[in-house]
Amino acid sequence: MQEAITVNVVEVPVTVVDSSGNPIRGLTAANFKLYDAGKEVAVNSVDTIDFASKASLSAVSPLNPAARRKFLVLFDLSFSKPSSLARAQEAAREFVTKSVQPRDLVGVGTVDRRGFRLIATFTTDRKLVAEAIANPAQLKTDDPLHLGRRGNVFDVSSQESGVGKGNAARGDENLAAIMADTARQSRETVRVEAEKEMDFLGDLAKMLRSIPGKKQVVFLSEGFDPRFVQGSEASEDLSYQSSVFSSRDDQRFGANSASTALRRMADAFRGSDVVLHALDIQGLRVDNSMEGGFVNSNDSLRLLAQPTGGMVFKNANKIETDFERLMKAEEVVYVLSFQAPAKKPGQFHDLKVKLVNVPSGAKAFARAGYYEAGGETAQERSLTNAEIVMNDVAQKDVRTASLAAAFPTAAENAQVPVIVEVNGADLEKQNAVDFYVYAFDDEGTVRDRVYQRVTLDLAKVGTKLRANGLKYWATLSLPPGKYAVKTLVIAGPKKGFARADVVVPAANQLAAAPVFVDDSSSNWVLVKGTSHAESAAYPFDLSGEKFIPAATARTKRFAVFVPNAKPEDVTFETTPKVKFLGAAKGAGTTALVMELDKPVKDVELTIHKKGVATPEKIPLHIVQ
Repeated sequence: MQEAITVNVVEVPVTVVDSSGNPIRGLTAANFKLYDAGKEVAVNSVDTIDFASKASLSAVSPLNPAARRKFLVLFDLSFSKPSSLARAQEAAREFVTKSVQPRDLVGVGTVDRRGFRLIATFTTDRKLVAEAIANPAQLKTDDPLHLGRRGNVFDVSSQESGVGKGNAARGDENLAAIMADTARQSRETVRVEAEKEMDFLGDLAKMLRSIPGKKQVVFLSEGFDPRFVQGSEASEDLSYQSSVFSSRDDQRFGANSASTALRRMADAFRGSDVVLHALDIQGLRVDNSMEGGFVNSNDSLRLLAQPTGGMVFKNANKIETDFERLMKAEEVVYVLSFQAPAKKPGQFHDLKVKLVNVPSGAKAFARAGYYEAGGETAQERSLTNAEIVMNDVAQKDVRTASLAAAFPTAAENAQVPVIVEVNGADLEKQNAVDFYVYAFDDEGTVRDRVYQRVTLDLAKVGTKLRANGLKYWATLSLPPGKYAVKTLVIAGPKKGFARADVVVPAANQLAAAPVFVDDSSSNWVLVKGTSHAESAAYPFDLSGEKFIPAATARTKRFAVFVPNAKPEDVTFETTPKVKFLGAAKGAGTTALVMELDKPVKDVELTIHKKGVATPEKIPLHIVQ
């Protein structure tokens, strides 16, 4: 009997620059050699992403998550004076406004003597990020994936390293008291706090290891006295060298426990493909002086940043210029894919990338290694789920389809029903299903969202569930605009994902909804979920005859809803011809009801509306 071996696809993002630091374009798999734990592996494919292209500017366009840039704005509440908070917030706003692109993902968090606290996960929602920056101590969200706004946050203490216990109820603490506490402590206490902070930062890096691609932490801090780690002689070269962290004279290199904590932190960052950039928020420093327990040297920030490959920004006004240079070097990303057997969940693998037949002086920058999948913490799983939503990552375990359409109401916002179909066979023995539904506008802002857990009594609905599946229907409320409606379905360890794009038309605008197939005769387990448009009429109404729409077609009868139109104002033609059953008046819409004479996959529908000069042509994809 042979042992089954699971093979995983590993993706390695690589940037390649010339001797001047400019990105090198046009490379192929033949230009790379990849080594996993010292053994050369075959590069199966290379995905090239050029952030200078126009296509990269849309916030909601799908993109390989391994190539997508991710930034975490991290406020240091331990080693920063209260008076520096305003400077830190302004620097963070400048960074998010001027240094990142619409498709870049930005998160916000804090670190203090009790641990790390995530306020907003990696998201394109700049409104959420702005609110988190404005109130880093108390902002809450009830979104379990931290992609929207309002509610509770979760904390990550340094449990893996055994340092600190964290506290889940810190949101109402006085921010100034937290930030000022360190200034009153003794030097020995500050040394201990510095070690704890390095451990907390290392734990943060470990938590981010489940997120594909390079993660960059923008650390806003004044820093601690570097002599607590270095000793009395501050080294000018603080780059990561293993010899620096060997057992040496504490008088020169600081207490051994502190240097060990720094080494642990650096290893965690390198292994998780995380870089820490430190932004000095103290402002003008006076050499060789101490103020309120804070040293006027940012050597400790260099001490933290350089081992991770990061930079130190001494002046917040220069961060845009410095990051522009960094972004230029990372303008082109090559994602190398290879297959690796899965042996031990959580095991670390060293990686090396070598260049072949490239211009002289070219350099490749890639992650130092990767962890095998498995053994993730609850916080890592939450971040992974957010990545699925943000990056449209296909999921195979739970087959999922969705459909969304806009129907006008008396108010400015339209009601947008979202129909989600889940294959019943994939839900076997699962008595609870979680639905996460997000509507992202063109700028990547979450305009509405629904989270709901559906519990199933398998003794009652198991037969029906296996016969077809689960059909879940939620209703969003959205203003005019274009949206990507993304749905994540989680049933135990299994996941499913679907995306449906929808246009909410302005008043009197001609914009037909997607095709709705009548699925009323199917034997689904039906669940009417949360509605944010409770006062709106039932939209799927054909002159008083209600029907149940399908996300995937199973019958020949279908309807196309035209908002802001009366039946007498609409005419249409199709290619090829279909059987027209009649026009029915719905809630602020006209439903064109049709039936296929024979199986076809694609139909082009041209709609004419009285008073609108230009007809609308709509390609219809009919799934049989």
